[in-house]
Amino acid sequence: MVELDVADGGTLEDVVRDWGEKIPALQVDAFAVQIKLYQINVITSRIYNRIADEFSLSDIDVSVLMIIRRERPDRPVRPSDLWRSLHMRPSAITYRVDRLHELGLVQRLLDENDRRAWLLKLTDEGLRVVNDIVLKFNKVTVERLAIAADHGCDIAALDRQLDCLLKAWNSVAN
Repeated sequence: MVELDVADGGTLEDVVRDWGEKIPALQVDAFAVQIKLYQINVITSRIYNRIADEFSLSDIDVSVLMIIRRERPDRPVRPSDLWRSLHMRPSAITYRVDRLHELGLVQRLLDENDRRAWLLKLTDEGLRVVNDIVLKFNKVTVERLAIAADHGCDIAALDRQLDCLLKAWNSVAN
């Protein structure tokens, strides 16, 4: 899907109605939800990329940093964890980790239990950068949710409804 163009004076509802007229079997209510979620994702991705770019990082770089940031003492992060989580090829993860290492954001440590394996850890600078990115993105989210609340959106109810959607989407094998 690509971003819907509603700049011609139409609305998202107009676009959905047009699709419904062209495809009579289309479940218009479900399509409207799908399109709205997609549009929010497109806008959110743009914001996320802009913030990542302020740190000369890509969205994938930030995702790698965030996964490493969430490491647990009993489960350090390995490169294989990254390619499984991000659904990327090992070579692509190696490239990202090498780049983040060169930028001084990630350090590689030998796994004491398996000398062939590496463990990944954020440097102090890496921790600062990922925390700054998360805080900047959170600030934008808080601002946007305040606007939504001003338009009558019940943020707590929205959160519960999004939980329901996530459960429904995750309950079906991809």
